[in-house]
Amino acid sequence: MKSLPIKNTIKTTTYKHYLYSFREWLQTLGYSASSVYYMPRILEEFLKWLEEKNIVEITETTSNTIEEFITYNKTRKNKRREGALSISQSNRYIDVIKKFAEYLHHTHHIQLNINSKREKKEAKTDYIILTVEEIKSLYNATEETPIGIRDRAMLSIYYGCGLRKSEGINLEVNDILFDRKLVHVRKSKNNQERYVPITASNLKYLEQYIYNARPLLLSDTSPSGRQGGVLFLSEKGNAISSQTMYIRLKQVCEKAKLNKEIGLHTLRHSIATHLLQQGIQLEQIALFLGHKSLESTQIYTHIMNNEK
Repeated sequence: MKSLPIKNTIKTTTYKHYLYSFREWLQTLGYSASSVYYMPRILEEFLKWLEEKNIVEITETTSNTIEEFITYNKTRKNKRREGALSISQSNRYIDVIKKFAEYLHHTHHIQLNINSKREKKEAKTDYIILTVEEIKSLYNATEETPIGIRDRAMLSIYYGCGLRKSEGINLEVNDILFDRKLVHVRKSKNNQERYVPITASNLKYLEQYIYNARPLLLSDTSPSGRQGGVLFLSEKGNAISSQTMYIRLKQVCEKAKLNKEIGLHTLRHSIATHLLQQGIQLEQIALFLGHKSLESTQIYTHIMNNEK
């Protein structure tokens, strides 16, 4: 994996070493490119903050010091939008410092005590959920062109299989197991692979895309081979971006005359709600979605109750 540059605003030599070594450690453990990108940057903020507090030895860091840093980040102004950091962002800071503590323990035999705990988010119940008829209208709005066939494959993955945005983007052709009617999700949010069942109709759409449309998107210089490589390709034959996927979904939504603000995750929320409405057990839906705990899946019971 190619290393991404770090701003390197830290002055303390040992802190600089920790920063670069921490990133290499994450790469060795097989963390995703996005994690290897953002986690060292949060650590850099923490180490820079310690320097400003005249703490230049990591062993001088106490649990109170860490709690002070977490509290500071809960109340400081968000750099991208109005207001303070969200609970999710604040929890991410706690997660990174805990992972840094794990790194120090395993590589330097240094114990970093952390008492900070993640905050629980209130269950969000105002998700946009498409009806079964609206989902059908999206499929019907796709065209018989290479891009239109790719759009149907996109719907088959994000609605039919309920995949997360990154999971669908990271799929490879060989992850579609036609003989077993399964999709192999190798790169998930929790670093746990899973197999997701897929219906015959959605499997047919994927087959049409892989064998009929995808070869037309490949260029002579495309890094994605005809027998394998990334599943979803752009018009130039490269791995498609999540932004392009989102734009395509919006365009299909407009053709279907659906006046709703939806994204790829809307499709995931919709299939989960539809499965629950069909009487599928919560535990089975949790496995289908790749949820680590049932708490994450239970939001769909709230959604159903609110719709009544």
